[in-house]
Amino acid sequence: MKKQKRTNWKRAAIAAFIILVLEVFVWNHSFWLTSEYNPIRVDKIYTETGQLLETGTDYQIGDNSYLEIRDIDQKVKNIYLNVETYKETERNVLTLRLNMIDEGNQEYYGVDNRVISSLLDKCNYISVYPYGNLKSLKITFPREKGTTITIKTIILNQPVPLFFSVERVLVMYLLYLLIQTLFFQPYETHYQQNAKKRRLITFAIFLICIVLIVPLTLIGNDRSGLATMDKYTELTHSLANGMVSVVENADERLLTAENPYDKSERTALGVGGYKWDYAYFNGKIYVYFGVIPVILTYLPYYLLTGSDLPHIVPYLIFLIGLIAGAFKLTDALVCKYCQKIPLKLYYLLQITFMLGIGTLIFAKRVCIYNMAIMAGLTFTVWGLYLWISSLSDASFPKMWKVAAGSLCMALVAGCRPQLLIASFLALPIFAGQGKKIFRERKAKENVSKHLLVLILFCLPYIITAVFLMWYNAARFGSPFDFGSTYNLTTNDMTKRGFHIARWVSGLWYYLFQPPSVNIEFPYIGTTSFHTAYQGKTIYESGIGGIFATNLILLPCLLFYKYRAKFREKKVYLFICFNLIGAILIVCADVQMGGLLTRYTADFTLMFYLAAYMILFTFIDEYYSQSNTLICSIPQTVWCRTLALLCCITCLYLILSVFSLYVSGDYDAYRPVWYYHMKELWGLFDV
Repeated sequence: MKKQKRTNWKRAAIAAFIILVLEVFVWNHSFWLTSEYNPIRVDKIYTETGQLLETGTDYQIGDNSYLEIRDIDQKVKNIYLNVETYKETERNVLTLRLNMIDEGNQEYYGVDNRVISSLLDKCNYISVYPYGNLKSLKITFPREKGTTITIKTIILNQPVPLFFSVERVLVMYLLYLLIQTLFFQPYETHYQQNAKKRRLITFAIFLICIVLIVPLTLIGNDRSGLATMDKYTELTHSLANGMVSVVENADERLLTAENPYDKSERTALGVGGYKWDYAYFNGKIYVYFGVIPVILTYLPYYLLTGSDLPHIVPYLIFLIGLIAGAFKLTDALVCKYCQKIPLKLYYLLQITFMLGIGTLIFAKRVCIYNMAIMAGLTFTVWGLYLWISSLSDASFPKMWKVAAGSLCMALVAGCRPQLLIASFLALPIFAGQGKKIFRERKAKENVSKHLLVLILFCLPYIITAVFLMWYNAARFGSPFDFGSTYNLTTNDMTKRGFHIARWVSGLWYYLFQPPSVNIEFPYIGTTSFHTAYQGKTIYESGIGGIFATNLILLPCLLFYKYRAKFREKKVYLFICFNLIGAILIVCADVQMGGLLTRYTADFTLMFYLAAYMILFTFIDEYYSQSNTLICSIPQTVWCRTLALLCCITCLYLILSVFSLYVSGDYDAYRPVWYYHMKELWGLFDV
């Protein structure tokens, strides 16, 4: 034991030394490469009018503004720019472009845009690679019209200081500990349902996830995203006043439109942006996003206080609820189907599940589009958890959990109707109880109990359905019309129609498209989209299909081959329903909405449930010592393989947060924070 401890301490010390070497010599390679540079201070800076600009004076950027440094004729390897802007702190960055004349080019040629900031460090040192001597340098400012700047200092060939980052060192050391634990230590400890230590560690991991994800949400709490949430505030006011519409009489110009859902016609009438993303029907304006978040959070707060609930509050409630529900659901699945799982895999699979079902998509940006999906997903994971855990007592389901689970699943309809497909999972979950009822149908003493369970299961659905059907009929004349087709948006959703050809590109986009990987931070880029479909396609840049990026989902591909084993283990229907349900949601989203990254959260949950059930079946089979293929594989091999799949999946999901796939992303509304992260984790000059 003592020898093992000494070995562990020795490894930890060696790892710490290597990490320090990486920090000093790799992450700070620019310090060593530039230490012999001879600085050249720039004294003469010319504006586009040919006038000299004195350092320390204000300069306002216009349409064709540029600053020029002439007659350099020197070997220039980098440029240091100390420039002050007068923007608000969180957006205090300046986008510029360097244009050079050198020995190989007699006319200016430009290179890629760069971002500098007085609030950042390394990004102000820009390495340049001219052909021979640099003759002249022109600095232009794309997208900076109206910005006032002050040039404090420009220095050529400025040595880069050593920027030692404690933050980076700590993260690297934590990564070392993770790798050491998952890939170089045995998987000896197994899951125990009632173990206090296991519960404490799970709760600690949950709290760590909250501490890391909630600040990310606060960073993503931008003005334009919040503006979309005002729809819920307006709906709150309307409901408090006994109305279901937010505007009783729409703009007269909209009323005169031949087709009010045609954006080009609305624009021609001068109402192109009027009530954007609201539903317009019979002269009134409605909010078509799910009403349940309003009824549960906004409306009670407004009625009690007379004030509007800050949008971030319900958003965080549902986000934290989703994280907690993901942990509880995976625990319930393990408890019921795979109690012999190694404990380290249990923790890792919980984290991967929580991240993979869409949590980071929601954390990335606060907006009403994410709010509606997230609320529906939160109720779904809690509903499934309550249903599955209600069967922990083999003798009879816990009635309150059955009722609470049904209530959660029913409320999904008032958040994100597509997710109602998950309600059909009740069939495989309670299939055993159905068989038991059939066997005991003649035992009169049990009839009342079974009937009560059935009533408790159905009643929440009935009550919720009655309310939502009334709400829909009051707005759009049909109890089954949620109003999304009357959306005032980029295209006429009422005429969108149904085209099988959409599925070809849609299934590729959502499920199989490889991610765009590059060598610069955030290493995950946005994917390009090309289609031969000759019709209007609503899409945004993606980050890869879920099977190409969430590698832990690959077990889904084994479903057909091992279907007999799944039937034997009585999980065939559960896996089958999840796979079919997920594919149905994909097909529905492609037809109804288009190709948008946030829609992956509609169906990823069910793919994860199918994949995990397949994994749990194989793991349980391994420890039952059956004569199957998996039993011939050493435990360390398959445990570390699963750990690797989880780690790759989590790494992709975390890096995708920094991938700029949203219109108006971090580089637009939190640029200082974004470029700070780029400084920290970029391998090359930022």
